[in-house]
Amino acid sequence: MTILLYVLIAATLVALVLYAIEKSRRRTYPVTGGLHESISLPHTHSVELYSNSFSHCSRKARFVVAELGLEVKHHSIDLIETGWYQTISKEYLKVNRAGLVPTLVHNGHPVYESDDILAYAQTIARADAPQLVPHDPALKAKMDEWLSFCAIVSADIFGGMKERAGACIPGLSFVMFMAAIRYIPLRNIIPGFLYHSNKKSPILFSSFKIFGIRGMAKQKRVREMMHTSRDHMMTHLQTLNRTLELNGNSWILGETFSLADITIGCMLLRLEETGWLHWFERSGDIQNVIDYYARIKARPAWAEAITARAHPIVEQAKMDLIQIRSNDPALSELIYGPVASIKISEKEAA
Repeated sequence: MTILLYVLIAATLVALVLYAIEKSRRRTYPVTGGLHESISLPHTHSVELYSNSFSHCSRKARFVVAELGLEVKHHSIDLIETGWYQTISKEYLKVNRAGLVPTLVHNGHPVYESDDILAYAQTIARADAPQLVPHDPALKAKMDEWLSFCAIVSADIFGGMKERAGACIPGLSFVMFMAAIRYIPLRNIIPGFLYHSNKKSPILFSSFKIFGIRGMAKQKRVREMMHTSRDHMMTHLQTLNRTLELNGNSWILGETFSLADITIGCMLLRLEETGWLHWFERSGDIQNVIDYYARIKARPAWAEAITARAHPIVEQAKMDLIQIRSNDPALSELIYGPVASIKISEKEAA
């Protein structure tokens, strides 16, 4: 019995040591935005992009490199909502010590933070590439305001909902997380408890996995977060709608497509796939926004950056939410809140 006890103690100590070593290898550190020439990474192409197919910030980065016609080697990196915590794998942490996507690598040097990537991509584009950053200082200042308006601040993702539409996106994404996690094994969430620096993430996704959409939608705090985000976003969309009406042009700054349109387009995509755009369209007059979004989606770069890189789990979750809105009005109202008409159009259901 004594020998067995010693063996168990030794095995426990070995396991703890191995865990400590593994945890040290997966430790994350804050990174500053922009180009880091002091860091050199292995690469096979002049421009490489590490991104996730569902990540709002990743979509912005893919959209801009497609618009600029950059020749890019793409690396698909999973988040838990698309499969597993690949962002905190040892391999990816060598690329981005913060464990965040996207990361652009130019000649082996990383560029961090999505808005910095958008601006940097313009500087390495061909001379005949579209000019997505206005030369006019006044227009550039307006563009920067829109970029800030749509930004998700990683240090406080829910902070500033009243001022910024971007701060509303995480809360409005809850419903997609609930739908997508159904297709992801619970065992894939466990590494989040072991190695993720923010334990709220695996706790949240475990809850979504265990209780499902119906169970989570009944939680008052969850509904309050979604509906607070919804109400602020409705105000922001009305602001966007008025701006588009007043300028009378195709794009948010006028006749020229810019980085502002890229980031707003990706924000509207998140609202569409989660079902919230459907709710907003039926709850207020945002027709200018709807038409504007259609123009963005009609661009060839959208097909290359967004449509062609759709993730099967996200697509299935999107269809599940459409079925809920079509066939389960009680649950739909619990999630989204009441509107004058919540029926799903035949076009959407198709």
